Formats: sequence, structure tokens, C-alpha cells
Amino acid sequence: MPRHARERGQTIILVAIGLISLLAMAALAIDVVTLYAARSETQRAADATALAAAKAIADSGFTTLSPNDPNIVNGKAQALAQSMATAAINAMLTAPSPINQVAGMQPGLVGTPILFFPSTAVPPNSNPHITVTLQVTTLPTFFARIWGNRTATVTASATAEAYNPANVQSFTPIAPKGVKPWLVANLDPNQPPAPPGTPFINITTGVIEPNVIGESLNLHADCKAGAGCTLLNTGNPPGFGPQNNQVSYPQVDYVPAKVTPNSNDVCPLPASCTEDPLYPDYQYSIQCHDVNPYPCGGSVNNTTWDNTVNPRGIAGPSALGAECLIRAANSGTGQGQDLLLPNPVTWPAAPFQFSAQSGPQNGNAVTTSSSIVTIPIIDQTHFQTDAPLGVTVVGFMQAFIDQVQPGPLPGSDPGDIQVTVLNIAGCSATPNGAPPVVGSGTSPVPVRLITPP
Repeated sequence: MPRHARERGQTIILVAIGLISLLAMAALAIDVVTLYAARSETQRAADATALAAAKAIADSGFTTLSPNDPNIVNGKAQALAQSMATAAINAMLTAPSPINQVAGMQPGLVGTPILFFPSTAVPPNSNPHITVTLQVTTLPTFFARIWGNRTATVTASATAEAYNPANVQSFTPIAPKGVKPWLVANLDPNQPPAPPGTPFINITTGVIEPNVIGESLNLHADCKAGAGCTLLNTGNPPGFGPQNNQVSYPQVDYVPAKVTPNSNDVCPLPASCTEDPLYPDYQYSIQCHDVNPYPCGGSVNNTTWDNTVNPRGIAGPSALGAECLIRAANSGTGQGQDLLLPNPVTWPAAPFQFSAQSGPQNGNAVTTSSSIVTIPIIDQTHFQTDAPLGVTVVGFMQAFIDQVQPGPLPGSDPGDIQVTVLNIAGCSATPNGAPPVVGSGTSPVPVRLITPP
């Protein structure tokens, strides 16, 4: 028999072996790509969960306190921050909607969330970090079942921080957006000496006054009746002057900020809201979102107030804008705006809770509310009464709008804004030169993801 006859059919065998190898590699690639996709989904779920936990810590008020605050010393504030972070994580992982699912399955929490403070944070509670680890253990495989691997496991971790420059000597500035244009005097009318009151923020050290969280106070326009804003005590900045002696309830003065024109382009006026015919841009910046960032600390006269706007009165732009923002039909309580619970506030024994009074969640507890606002706090010692009307923002107050005061109240005008203090972020006089952290939202304490890519 010829030699070449014995080699007949070898090509078919080699092709068959090659096809089997290619199919095996393709099958393995499908499972590998599936696991990579699941790993990415798990990482995104961990990122979202860590950010939610950091936001809960920021909203807990924990970062506002000074290191020697009794609530820090006795551990109540830490316990509240951990509890709120854990509750936020559990809510993310048990949501009935398919959010954060991996291959159609909800990931589970590995261990407990780790709340820690980096060694570079001084004081430590100014920059708490939280690490979350998620895992999915029953991911189905496809072709890997040939080797007996019917399921696979993917794990991902994420770390987020809540940064508050309060109590920090050399700090990275913050510049939040969406701030309401009420430039509030740095004076707490609830604390002695009164008048003029104790500063919310020590502008030298950035330390926040104790016992400010949960206080109720009224924002009062420091403007006389008439066109434009003529200061009540001519030549003196808001928060000072004999008019404060006439007030028989906690009141702090404010002046209107210079706002970004055409804020109505972001969110047009709802049909249910009344428009102020004289100052629509100012009103829109209250009930909508002012895209102008407000810098905090670092330079004198970093913001401008506007003496062409008069916000006062029950039918003024502040009252109308606030009522529209909180979905209140009128001034006073029980007008459709959300409620702050518990009442009276027992923070930090219990966290702040918000009860929706309208919409699909009417009557239910909700995690956020349109009644939560960020308000700039200004230093009265750097206040210009002549052009260019500069003011110095030294911090921000996160507050809950309880109502627009219907009045009349002793020493006040109807249209004052009653708020409850939820949080304060302060800036000292010594920024570290880093670019500001620009935030957007209702919290003056920005959160960010710091998980390495």
C-alpha cells in the first residue's frame, strides 16, 4: 500500500479537535465575560450603597459637633451616625425595585459596614469614612457546568466619605450649589448673650457652637418696607441694632443674595404657585435651584448681597418662594408642607425624620424633603453697605422649613421663615489652598466616593 494512503482522514481529525478547542474557549469566554459584567454591576451597587451610607452620616449631624461636644464624648452621636448609615444600606439592599441588582439578584452585605476616621482628619469626625462590601454568591454559570461549577461568587467593596470643614483649622473649601439666597447673620438668637447672640461659627477656628442642632429660629429680612432693601438699622449689618431688642422670639436677620438670572429656565413656576411681579429671579432661586456656587471661607467679600431686592412680607418673594418650595398652600402650619419628626426634636437620641404630607408618599416617612434647604451664613464684620455690597460667607446651615410665619408676632413681620437647624458646615480663616469642593444638593456636607478605580 502506498505510504500516503495511510495518512488519509487526518485533516478531518485535526479540524474536529480544533473546533472542540475553539468551542471550549468560546464557552469559557462567555462565562468569564458574564462574571466580569457581574463584577462591574456589583461594584456599582457597592458604590451606590457606600454613597447612601455617607449621605446618611452627613445628614446625621455628627460632623457638625466639636470633638469635646458631650454627644461625641458619650458616644451618642457616633451611634446615631452608624445607625443611620446602616439603615441607609439596608434600605438600598432591600428595595422592592430592581435597583442595584446583579444578574437579576440582589447582592448581600458582607459583615457590617465599617465606619472609620483617617489619621489625616483633625478632628476625626470632620471626615468620616465608611466601607461597604457586597457579595453575590449564586450567580449562574453556563458552560462552566461541564466542570461541575454550577454557580459563581463575586464580591466588591466601596468606600465613601462625608466631608465637613467645620472645626478644621487648615481646610479644603466647599462651594455648594442650590443654596437659598438668604444671607443669614452669624448669630444664634437662642444662645446668650442676647442681643446680639452667640456666633453659629467661630470664624477664626471654624468650630461650631454647641447645642445648635435641633434649634428653632426665624429668618427675618433686614429690610425696611419699600422698594429695594434699605437696612433696618441704617449703616449696621444684619443681626445688630436696636430692632433686635423688640423681638420676643428667636430671630436672626438676613439680607438677599445676588442671584443668577433666569433661574426659571431650570424649573418653571408651577401653576399652583404665585409669582412675585417685582423680583421673579429671586423667588425662582428659592423655589428652584440656583446654579451659582457659594464659596465658603478663604477670601473676604466672596459673595454679593442685593439691595435692589426686598424679600420681606407675607406676599414678598421669600414667602412666596418658600411656600412654593415646600408645597404649602399658604402661610402657617398644616398647609400641605412636610413635617419634621419627632416633635419636639430629641436629637441625637432619635434621628430627624420627615413625614410627607402630599404626593404618592402622603402620610409616610421619607428620606428627604423639599423642605430641607441649605442657607449661607455670613460674617457681619465684613459687610459692605456700599457698592459692591460684598459679604463673606463663613459657613452653611442645613435647615428644615417648618412654615412661613403668618403673623403678626411681637417684633416681627408676617413672611418670616421658621426653620429647624439640622446641620452646620463652617469654614475657618485658614484654607489650605486646595480648589473648593463644589457640591449640589440640600446638604452642605459633600459626600464623595474614594474607592480606588
